[in-house]
Amino acid sequence: MAAERRDAVCERVLAMSSLTICQHCGTPVPPQRSDGFCCAGCAFVFDMLHSEGMEHFYQLRAGQPLAPVAAQALREQDWSWLSPLISKANELEQPELALSIQGLSCIGCIWLIERLFTRRGGTRVMVDITRGEITFSWTKGAFEVEGFLREVQQFGYLVGPRRKQNSPDVDRSLARRAGACGAFAMNAMAFSLPAYFGMPEDFVFAHWFDLIAAASATLALFVGGSYFAERSWRALQAGVLHIDTPITLGIIAAYLGSIGGWVAGIGGLKYFDFVAMFIFLMLGGRWLQQAAVARNRRRLLRDPSLSETVLVDGKAVELNDLQPGMSFEIKPGQALPVAAELAQPAASVSLEWINGESEALERTLGQLLPSGALNITARNLSATALEPWADSTLRRLLEARRTGDQRDLRLEKLLRWYLAVVVLVGVLGALWWWLVKGDGVGALQVMISIFVVSCPCALGVAAPFADDLAASHAERLGVFVRSIGLWKKLARVRKFIFDKTGTLTMEHPVLENAEALHALNAEQRSALRHLVSGNLHPVSRSLFDAVGPERMGSHSQPVEEVAGQGLAFTDHAGQHWSLQRPDVERPQVDAEFRCDGQLVAGFRFADKLRPETREEVLKLQQRHGRVIILSGDREAKVASVAQQLGLPREDWHHSLKPDDKAHVVAALDEQDTLYVGDGANDSLAFDAAACNASPVGGRSFLEHKADFYFLGHSMGFVTRLLHLARLHRRAVHRVFAFALLYNIATVIAGLHGDLSPLAAAILMPLSSVATLSLVGFTFRKQASRKMTAQEPLADCQTGVGVPRIV
Repeated sequence: MAAERRDAVCERVLAMSSLTICQHCGTPVPPQRSDGFCCAGCAFVFDMLHSEGMEHFYQLRAGQPLAPVAAQALREQDWSWLSPLISKANELEQPELALSIQGLSCIGCIWLIERLFTRRGGTRVMVDITRGEITFSWTKGAFEVEGFLREVQQFGYLVGPRRKQNSPDVDRSLARRAGACGAFAMNAMAFSLPAYFGMPEDFVFAHWFDLIAAASATLALFVGGSYFAERSWRALQAGVLHIDTPITLGIIAAYLGSIGGWVAGIGGLKYFDFVAMFIFLMLGGRWLQQAAVARNRRRLLRDPSLSETVLVDGKAVELNDLQPGMSFEIKPGQALPVAAELAQPAASVSLEWINGESEALERTLGQLLPSGALNITARNLSATALEPWADSTLRRLLEARRTGDQRDLRLEKLLRWYLAVVVLVGVLGALWWWLVKGDGVGALQVMISIFVVSCPCALGVAAPFADDLAASHAERLGVFVRSIGLWKKLARVRKFIFDKTGTLTMEHPVLENAEALHALNAEQRSALRHLVSGNLHPVSRSLFDAVGPERMGSHSQPVEEVAGQGLAFTDHAGQHWSLQRPDVERPQVDAEFRCDGQLVAGFRFADKLRPETREEVLKLQQRHGRVIILSGDREAKVASVAQQLGLPREDWHHSLKPDDKAHVVAALDEQDTLYVGDGANDSLAFDAAACNASPVGGRSFLEHKADFYFLGHSMGFVTRLLHLARLHRRAVHRVFAFALLYNIATVIAGLHGDLSPLAAAILMPLSSVATLSLVGFTFRKQASRKMTAQEPLADCQTGVGVPRIV
């Protein structure tokens, strides 16, 4: 049976090699599309780039995968937030505006935006990929800001107000510390070298050289060493041993010994250059570890569905000021912040954030609307609050966070033994030198040298380097790391828990009878596009994704919406176009497109799995993983997806509320769960799982609290990401083995009194270079593989070497 199952897996996985790669972004094309693009947005932007003569973008991209063009980037956006910012900027002598931008991925993006800006006559523009920001200035009256931003959006980039900096930028703080300590280390080394090369102690400048080296080490200690000391002290206060504890021990021992040796005039105890260089290398490694994470946290805009204000009598009111009985309005596409009562005749809402179901629900005057319901009508929704923001379910879900970082008990145990051995060996070695050889100075040097060389210098540099290499490989899969501890978590994952709608399935129902759309002529397609381009109903969003945008709209007439009935407009020629629910006699379609009452086309929709989902589930199960679905959707719909994936009944659950999901995850979790979800109803389950992830879609906010988020339509990255986690673990284990052998050798040398400050200063950077090379060698084979449609990944017998699309 096992062999038959492996054969079935191989057949399924090998079939993936026939998938087409999107010509614009490089992700797999869903089976229902036949134009070579994964979505209408990519096709539109691809045509735009070529028609504008900007195909050089693809040369600058250099094969780097892009995010598929978000459908919301091509729909009409609410630009009301922009006018106040422009007015404020125009008060300056040289108007300037800084905004956040989503979708930047490579130098080609910078080139494209600069071309668009220059073409419109702007003065200066700067695009910062690392911070996800665009800053530009213009001449008053000679530049149309909104027109420029609309054009940028047409090429697939989302623009919004600049993000608020709610906390210090740790990334930049570390960079400043590391830069300063680099200068101090160069000073300490430069003024320590003369003594190593035989400078006599009575040389006229010898005292000044020591003074400068000591001052440099002291500054490095206060600027950079304090970072590790503070973190180590906080960890000890919490009863936790942190990797910064042995680092701090080595820094303090080397510094105090150096000060003592300097005061006593004992050259064998002066480690000033070691102190400064060690702090610089440790800070550099820590900055490298956090830089990519900080950059990925800034890549995404805040979900526009989550407004910080509501409209009360036409004025913006903070959510904290919203009280029961107050009448308020929310804009199209926004979520109700509190439970409310509908205060208008009718409205269409979606509860996809609450129960996972994407269907629209019709509500009439006086009916209750739950907190988190989305307004999918084309007009403002009026309601009366039934609760304050402080009691809102949406607030609880938005503000839900893990209680703290999960402790690595294995690492703590290892550090406990490591510190005990180092201290014991150092003290016993010093006592032996003092009692047996009667050399007090030599005993002190032995103890300090052991403390110094036993610091995890190699691990402090190599482990962050492994994190950075793994994260860069993950980005090529469309996966972006937001948590420093992700790779350790992934290495332990054995249970894979998925939400259904928008996670295993596409975000919106997919058009089943695409032939009905293809049969439309140009006039009919243009009318249909105009009907659905500004509407948020799931059917409208699905049709818009299928029909695609157009550069210049041929219709300007307003679209009328009747809640629960459909959409309609009359064109310049007097023709009446409508998209509405089907007649009772035509239950086989979900929407009817009509012209002057005559049926033009009928459309059917269905939930579709993301590309490669079946293959990934099979591979996960074959590797003894357990795949589970937790959904708020109805039983029949969850059962259908579970059947397609071959999951047993005990591994899928339906009709779950947010608390129910969290309880199931907590019961399953043994520090081995990965939860993947995209809605507010997944927020509590996120916090209960050991590791969590979210797709980036048009209606999601969990990517801002996930350990990692992913772009694109495919689920084919999962097993590859697990492979990267194993590769990362292999690299760290190799570094640890090297560090263990290195420490044994250097401790033996220290016990013999052969480890002078010069030897320590030389061995420290050499050991760092050796461990970095070891990590690079481990990842080299992986890095040399080209991300092609026939890339070998995992053998059907061993998990290494099966062709798959990336």
